[in-house]
Parts: sequence; structure tokens; C-alpha cells
Amino acid sequence: MLSRIILFLNNIILVNVGFVLTFLVRYGLPFPESSFLPYKNSFVFLTLIYMSALVVFGVYKGRFRSSWELFKRVFEGLFSGTLLSVVFVYIFRAKWGAFPTSIFALSFFINLLLVFKFNQLILRLCARIKKKIMVIGEGDIEDVTIGKADIERIRIDEIEDIANYADIDEIIICDIPKEKDMGFITYLAQKLKIDVIFSPVCYVKLLPEKINGNNSVHSLATFISRKREAEEFAMRSLDIIGGLVILFVSLPLTILVAIAIKLTSKGPAMYKQQRVGKDGKIFTLYKFRTMIEDAEKQIGPVLASENDPRVTKVGRFLRDTRLDEFPQLLNVILGQMSLVGPRPERSYFVKGHRALREIRLAVRPGLTGLAQIRNVYDLHPDHKIKYDYLYIQQRSLLLNLYILAKTIPVMLLKKGR
Repeated sequence: MLSRIILFLNNIILVNVGFVLTFLVRYGLPFPESSFLPYKNSFVFLTLIYMSALVVFGVYKGRFRSSWELFKRVFEGLFSGTLLSVVFVYIFRAKWGAFPTSIFALSFFINLLLVFKFNQLILRLCARIKKKIMVIGEGDIEDVTIGKADIERIRIDEIEDIANYADIDEIIICDIPKEKDMGFITYLAQKLKIDVIFSPVCYVKLLPEKINGNNSVHSLATFISRKREAEEFAMRSLDIIGGLVILFVSLPLTILVAIAIKLTSKGPAMYKQQRVGKDGKIFTLYKFRTMIEDAEKQIGPVLASENDPRVTKVGRFLRDTRLDEFPQLLNVILGQMSLVGPRPERSYFVKGHRALREIRLAVRPGLTGLAQIRNVYDLHPDHKIKYDYLYIQQRSLLLNLYILAKTIPVMLLKKGR
């Protein structure tokens, strides 16, 4: 508790030191009174906003698993505080005068450096940046924990013993788990956000079983897609920034498509449908309607075929060019989907095809993927899954950029479906 109080009080000082340094960098000495006066009049309220944001984003929690986690929380807190402060001074501009916008932009980076480095120093001195690792079974884990200097190791013999420990960040498994234990491990990994790592010895033992088609270890695929926090953050940033940019640029085209749908067929321009997302969560997917209204009312859910009579003329063009998927940018921004990943399926088909479950639900579904950029794309689940498995095992920021780049000619040349 004492360390948290020290951090909080010092961060109050650092935030204001950051603003003063920003004025120094921006204007030099002496500060222009017209520019510095709004800060003097509002610094108490600004400090309250920044500190509240840092508290909300967990900057003062008891322990951090890594410096990267601390950096993310400080970044999110200061970014939110900066945005709220801009709104705040704009509302009260008549009372305090115009606050220089450039000061907010520059102070964000200066405060980020000051607050993060100071908090990192204090937390390390207090041993509060430490990853708690639980080791199950006997074996050498040095290859797995390389580069993780600040760790606390807890060794147990049975997977059931995990329930006796709280606040675990990572589990390292040195022995091949029993099939009945895999469900428990999967639950920990997906629901409790605990990283599960298998030692190299496990992979050596499991490889022959995977090659021979032994499905008793299929749940191990859940952990293949897990990447380092920095890369996950980068891929999610690409989703948000890319989604917003594409949504803004395509807005005029989106309006034209909606008008074309309404003029050529009965029914709404937008179509909503329940799909299965990451970890099996159900979400509402948005897309432009490409079929006649109530297309499945009589026959029920069926996979679309190449010359499906239910598809309208405009709908066929939209499907060929992938323009019908553009509304799903909203799902991407909301965090329900990614720009790149396996296509989301309906629960009806997920329940009926085992290939559409398991590893495909370990990542967010995507707008496009490896399967979609092939010249010949078969909608059958058995064909989809080959490319989806390959993507999930190799997924990275660079691979996502590559697939997005390859999607453009597929759309223009109408190669895929």
C-alpha cells in the first residue's frame, strides 16, 4: 500500500512537471503569459482528470506481470486523460482562455516517459514487477523462461492443484497432460487469461501423435496462436486504425451500395446475423444484404453455392468484390472481429462441422484470410480449415499486412467468393 501511495503522489507531481517541460520545449523561457495562463488556471482540474484516468486503467494495482503491462496501462491512462482534458478545457475556454492544443499533444509523450520510467523504477525496487509462473511436472524449463528474469516459480505435481493458487500469470507444463485435463487447461487459458506454455519436451512427444491423427491432444492447438503481448497489441492496433481508415475512405461507396440494394430488391440494405467468435462467444455480424428477403425462411440455414438462385444481381457483384463485407468493419472496431482471420461461422454450422470448432475459435474471426486470397476458394469447411490452421499457427503482424495487401487484387479482379 505504501508503494502505491508513493507512486500516486509522485505521479501528481510528474504530470505537472511534464506540462511545465512541454511549455519549456514549446516556447522556451520566459513562458508567454497568454499561453501559460490557461494552464495555471486549470492545472488542479487537469491533474484530477489525469490521475483519475490512471487509476481507472489500473496503473496503481499491486503487481504487474511485466514492464510491458505497466507501459500499456500508463499509455492508456495518459491517452484517455489527454482526450478528456482537451474536452474539458474546450468547454471552459471562455473562462480560462484558449489552451494551446500543441501542449496537450507534446505533453502526452513527455508524461508517458516520466510516469512510466519512474513507476517502473519504484515497482522494480519493491519487487512489484514479477511474473508468477506455475510449473506442472518435472523437467528443465530454462529454454521456456529465457529472458524472464523477474519470475516467481511455483512447482506442483497435479493439474488439479492449480485451484489452490491465485493470481497466476503463466503455466508451464512439462509432462503431457491427460485428455480429461485439457478442458481445464483450455478454460484457464481462454477465460482466466492465463498463458499456458508447453515445454519443448512435450512438443517432441506430441509430434508423432499429431502426425498419426491422435485427436486426444487437439486442444493444444489453442495455444499455438498465442503471441507475445507486444505483437498482440500491434495487431490489435492495426485492426482499430486500419478499420477506422477504411471505414472513413469507403463511406461514399458504402452509401451508394446501400442505395443500390434498396432500389433493386425488397428488404433492408443491411443484414444482421448471429455468428460465433473468439472463444465461442456469439456476436452480431453486419453485412450488406446480398440475397432476397427472408432467403432462409423456407429451407433453413444452408451454405451458399456458386450459382445460388437466392442471390440478387447486385448481391452477386457485392459478393464477387467482397463489398458486402464492409459493414463488418464495425465488428472489427468493436473488437469482435479482426481484419485478418478465419471467417466467422453461424453456430448451426459450427455445431455440425468439427473442423469449424477447436483451433478456429482461439482467435478473432476476420474480414479476410489465407483462404480468401486463393484463386480458387471452396466454401466447404474441410477446404477452409487447411488455410485457417496454417494462418493461426503462423499469424503475425507481417502476415496480416501481407494478406491485406493480397486481398486488394482479389477484390478488384473478383477472384474469390
